[in-house]
Amino acid sequence: MRLTKLFMLTTGVLLTLVSIMLARSVLQEWRTVDTAQRGLQAMELSSLAMKIAEKASFERGPTIAVLGDGDTPDAAKRGRLTTARDASDAAFAAPLQILRSSTRTEHQAAAAQLTKAQDELTRARREVDRVAALPLGERTAPGTRVMRVPIDQMFGVIDTALEAVTILSADAERVYPELSQPLVGARLAAELREYAGRLGSQFTAPIGAQKPLGAEERRDIPVLIGRIEQLRHLIEVQARANPSDARVQEAIAEMNRRYFAIGLPFIASLTAAGTGGNTYGMDLAAFVARYVPEMASIVKLRDTMFTAAREGATARYAQARRNLLVDAAIGLAVLLIEISVFLLIRQRVLKPLLANTRAVVAIAQGKLDTPLPPAGRTDEIGDMQKAVAILKIISEEKHGLEAERERLIKQLQHASSVDFLTGLLNRRAFSERTIQQMALATRQQWPVALIIFDIDHFKAVNDQYGHATGDTVLAQIADIAKREFRTADTLARYGGEEFIALVIDCSAEAAAALADRVRTQIASAQFTSSDGEPFKVSASFGLAALAAAEVKDIGAFFQLADQALYRAKSEGRNRVVAV
Repeated sequence: MRLTKLFMLTTGVLLTLVSIMLARSVLQEWRTVDTAQRGLQAMELSSLAMKIAEKASFERGPTIAVLGDGDTPDAAKRGRLTTARDASDAAFAAPLQILRSSTRTEHQAAAAQLTKAQDELTRARREVDRVAALPLGERTAPGTRVMRVPIDQMFGVIDTALEAVTILSADAERVYPELSQPLVGARLAAELREYAGRLGSQFTAPIGAQKPLGAEERRDIPVLIGRIEQLRHLIEVQARANPSDARVQEAIAEMNRRYFAIGLPFIASLTAAGTGGNTYGMDLAAFVARYVPEMASIVKLRDTMFTAAREGATARYAQARRNLLVDAAIGLAVLLIEISVFLLIRQRVLKPLLANTRAVVAIAQGKLDTPLPPAGRTDEIGDMQKAVAILKIISEEKHGLEAERERLIKQLQHASSVDFLTGLLNRRAFSERTIQQMALATRQQWPVALIIFDIDHFKAVNDQYGHATGDTVLAQIADIAKREFRTADTLARYGGEEFIALVIDCSAEAAAALADRVRTQIASAQFTSSDGEPFKVSASFGLAALAAAEVKDIGAFFQLADQALYRAKSEGRNRVVAV
């Protein structure tokens, strides 16, 4: 395995392992944050459901006042009832919107209970309005429960709403067990407020009719007081188990001072009056004004417990978020440090090492134009870079010597195969090239043509104008032939004023046309002597064309073309004769 791949593999493995460990830590903290957040949401929903029970319970006060009103409705009482009903309706809106949009089973169950409570409240209100419209005598007639029925229906609304509270509280406790104790305390306070309200409702009909307590009220009042005292005891036990929050202790003390020291004794005095045949000394409105404010201390206790629970959960949620951020920051720092170390090793060690290795390999392969890595370092890498630079200098000198030798060899080869005067192949090189071209044409089953031509009366040119002019004529005719013959054709000076060309993949007709073009160009060319005298020359062409496979002997093929050239000369020169 190459060093680069090995380094990348080990780097990837280490980074993956570290990333997995960091991811597990961050994921654990994220789960803690998510649990705290969902616990807070469940607690808030439970609080909203308690608010519904509270508002519906509070609505009973104005309801009782309206039910005990005279035959002439009191506009102020009716206005307080309308305000209380609006508050109850508003309390339903927010939690139902959240719960109905959720797909969780617990939320759907709680939404069903709150919807049921909403429907029960609607029916109870219709009954209240019906009873309130009756004459006072019918409402307060001895032995009837006309006023008690709608109040009992409103009690049912609270029971249903508290079922939703129980579901949501249990969900909050399950999601975030740390909320269990404070939520239990808040739920006990909510129940205490409800039982205190039910206790007060026992006096609705008797005070409204100014009649003694009935058998039903005499039976229920002690039971309700007993339940209230039991809930008080449970709340105090719960508070003693967690005495750290002074606000909760103060709220319990205030509840004891107001409700249990004032509210319950007030109920006891009314109970004594209702059972002893004495008058109550107040109407329903006065009763509500005396009793309901004392119950506010219970609501305050519930809210204080809930506030303490919310603050504790919020603090734990914030701490979990901080832990998550710290773990994420530490993890990111570790990853960045590791990546920096790996990059440093790669940049300072591996990359220069690989660059120098590539340079050495390139030098060994003869690629001396390969740039060397920048030098200047004083460490071991720098020593290696200096050694590579020296190696390159030595290799360049060696390469220069070898290049000079190759150049000389090529010059000798060129001189041995090229006619120095015309730049065409000489006779020996033509013979070697012809063997290769004929083999190619035979494999491809091409036709071939051999064209021989020489300059007419060339001796006369030399005699009349001199050999220098004759050499110029030979070079000029060679240039004409180079232009007209194809690149693939093999053209050579065969000797003296005679030229030869092997044309492959060319029919006899095309070869004849080619030869005639060369002849025409020569005949129309203007030549000039060394004295500046213009003159013209011509050339005779002999052509032999066969299929390459038919050429068994190159010498015989040459003889055919030479015979054609002889005929061209004997028939008057300056012509092309093909055989």
